[in-house]
Amino acid sequence: MTINSFIMDKQLLLYNYFSNQLTAEQERLFDELLKTDMDFKKQFNFEKDLKMVIRNKETSDLKSKLVGFEKDISKDTPVRTLPKTNYRKWAMAASVALLIGLGWLGYNNFAGPDYGNLYDENFQQYPNTVYTITRSESQASMERDAFTAYELGKYQDAIDNFNKIDTADEREYLDFYIGLSHLNLGQASEAKSFFEKTIASNSEFSAEAHWYLALSALKQERREDAKNHLQALVSKYDYNKEKALELIKELE
Repeated sequence: MTINSFIMDKQLLLYNYFSNQLTAEQERLFDELLKTDMDFKKQFNFEKDLKMVIRNKETSDLKSKLVGFEKDISKDTPVRTLPKTNYRKWAMAASVALLIGLGWLGYNNFAGPDYGNLYDENFQQYPNTVYTITRSESQASMERDAFTAYELGKYQDAIDNFNKIDTADEREYLDFYIGLSHLNLGQASEAKSFFEKTIASNSEFSAEAHWYLALSALKQERREDAKNHLQALVSKYDYNKEKALELIKELE
């Protein structure tokens, strides 16, 4: 492969990423380049920042134009006697309003969904439903300490204590709560492996693991992975089914 063709391949990866068209193989290569190629990572960060600047400018400019059209129309002849030039202004303003409603001249379709907002709108802390913590409990245990830390929002302490539990005493729900602790710390990649183990063990928390795997994918801007887990959730379980269906629509 020549240097020029290699550069073109990286440009194609960036284009496919921002247009949400990466294949599974391209996603693996993309992640590898982000970790190992500093120039590629700099270009990615530059284009990501540029995308946000363009989107904000497009929104501002279009709204300003629409306000200007509305002011011109309000000053001109009433609608029933609009001359041809004023009719054109009115039609243009209506078109701009429609385009804004459909996604700011298609830019949002290129930029993809707002993953951060979708994640924030749908993420909720999952409660401790398996281990009852009482003040009268005198005998300390690693599991009790882990769930106490989890309920207090001390997620790293929770992970440390979960990991100290003897293998022979492990419960199938521990992987799920370790995954939740990682996700609460913003560690989506680490959380993913524990949620996958939860599903593989056919745990009672399999449905919930699919939901949080979808949210982990959103946090990493992996639209296809998120959709796959949401579709698995709605096809097999009732947990958060309505929310999952809404999210799938948002990601289409």
